[in-house]
Amino acid sequence: MKRKIYIIGNILVPTLVGYAAFFLIFSLYQKLFFEYRWLAIMPFVIVTAFFIKDNIREWKEIKQHS
Repeated sequence: MKRKIYIIGNILVPTLVGYAAFFLIFSLYQKLFFEYRWLAIMPFVIVTAFFIKDNIREWKEIKQHS
C-alpha cells in the first residue's frame, strides 16, 4: 500500500500537473500566436523529456527499495 501511495504521489501527480499546466499554456499560445503554433512543439518535447527522465529515476529508486 505504501508503495502505491509513493508511486501516485511522486510520479503520477507531478506528471499530470506538468502536462495540465503545459496544455493550458499551449492553448493560450495557440490563441495569441496562431501563425507560430509549430513553435509550441519545442516546450512539449522539453517537458516530455524531463518527465521521462524524472520518472525513470523514480522507478530505479522504487526498484532499489523493493
